[in-house]
Amino acid sequence: MKQLPILLLALFLATTAQAQNKYAEVIQQGDAALRRGQYKMAINKYFAAEAFDPSKKAVVQGKVNRVFDKIEALRAEADKAKRQAEDALAQVKEEQEKTEAALAKANKLVDAFYFYAGRFALAFKNDKFYFIDKDGDPVVKLGDWEKAEQFDNFGFAKVKKWGDEQSLLFDTLGNTYPVAYTIEDLKPDITALDLSGKDLQQVPEEVFQHPQLKILFLNGNPFQSMPAQIGELKNLTSLDLSLTQITSLPEQIGELKKLTALDLNKTEISSLPEQIGELKNLTYLDLSLTPLTNLPKQIGELKNLTTLDLTLTQITSLPEQIGALKNLAYLRLPFTQLTSLPEQIGELKKLTALDLINTPISSLPEQIGALKNLAYLRLSFTQLTSLPEQIGELKNLTTLDLGDNQLTSLPEQISELENLTTLDLTNTQLTSLPEQISELKNLTTLYLKRTPLTSLPGQIGELKNLKNLNLSDCPIPPQEQEKIKKLLPNCSIEFDNFINDK
Repeated sequence: MKQLPILLLALFLATTAQAQNKYAEVIQQGDAALRRGQYKMAINKYFAAEAFDPSKKAVVQGKVNRVFDKIEALRAEADKAKRQAEDALAQVKEEQEKTEAALAKANKLVDAFYFYAGRFALAFKNDKFYFIDKDGDPVVKLGDWEKAEQFDNFGFAKVKKWGDEQSLLFDTLGNTYPVAYTIEDLKPDITALDLSGKDLQQVPEEVFQHPQLKILFLNGNPFQSMPAQIGELKNLTSLDLSLTQITSLPEQIGELKKLTALDLNKTEISSLPEQIGELKNLTYLDLSLTPLTNLPKQIGELKNLTTLDLTLTQITSLPEQIGALKNLAYLRLPFTQLTSLPEQIGELKKLTALDLINTPISSLPEQIGALKNLAYLRLSFTQLTSLPEQIGELKNLTTLDLGDNQLTSLPEQISELENLTTLDLTNTQLTSLPEQISELKNLTTLYLKRTPLTSLPGQIGELKNLKNLNLSDCPIPPQEQEKIKKLLPNCSIEFDNFINDK
């Protein structure tokens, strides 16, 4: 018995070391993507790296900010090119074809500015902060501000008006919430209270005397329990308890009928009360990096849930009631102990992202093909040896990550993924690719690093949109390398340490 803690510690250290190694690798991939000007990919890689090592959040944010700077410069260049092209089009009719080409190029640069899926980005110009939509246009309803920060995971931004000393929280609908950062500043007109990182040993009693509160941030404090009085804050819509030491939630949590967001990331919670099912308006639930071992069947009552994060929990299975979450769009399960998915997974018709990185899952149910809206499927570092034929039914899939698995072949149905742009097969056991790979007309990135491939099918040359092909550490002879380069003259191909730029 005395060896058990040592064994658990060793397993934890091994998992941590693996996560850190993967963090460094993915960060390098993000840096490489940034150098190539692939800003979407860089952002995705940086955020993926943070999932492997959440302690590097500040580092990741710094890198994301660098991408912002690059994109802002790109946007300025695009705007300038667009204006020049429009002027030329108006002034020089005989050069119409040339100027139209310049306009098309400029518009592509403008389009590249957007990388937030359905989110707003922060912008600064003419001494004012404002928010832009996915097209780069100012969002009028979100206004202009003297000071502003980016939206956080809860959908709030810190903003400040000119000449107004009152700090505000601001949501994506344009609602503002007067916010206090100390108990002393808590007054009847304050609807948001941020006590994060105050080294609180317990939740102050004064908090529960303000039922008008809608937003309560208590994250980063060492208190170990949540008082039953939390049920008195019936107007709460957002509750952040992440990075606290709480081990459980009181039954009264079910009285927060208006709650839409609950963050329990990095707490000591190992189970949820049945009353969690009473939070009918909950859309966001973060349970990542907790010792949670199971979900209660009442989880199926959360009909409005769109995001469920179970990263690095001790979950071994999902209840069949998971299929009742008809509005679930994001399901994150990396670094869990999940060995299989229930058949009911196919009932999540609105699911767009499913993350199973570094789980012991060995197969996918046929019902995976029912996820018609799935865009991101991440299955790297799992125990998969094959894919079901139904994988071809995921017509909206854009990213398929199958790296570091025991896959020896791909089903022919892989060719039916008509919207796939990124396919990662790094460190698999593939000895050949199916000829049908040529049907992936939208594929731009293909990773085959560290596979036993010695050649690629001639049909690979039909992938006219392929821009990046990684074949490093593959036993491909020089003659075959030359053949591949001729088949893909406009693709950047990496063989070991050699890169063939287009």
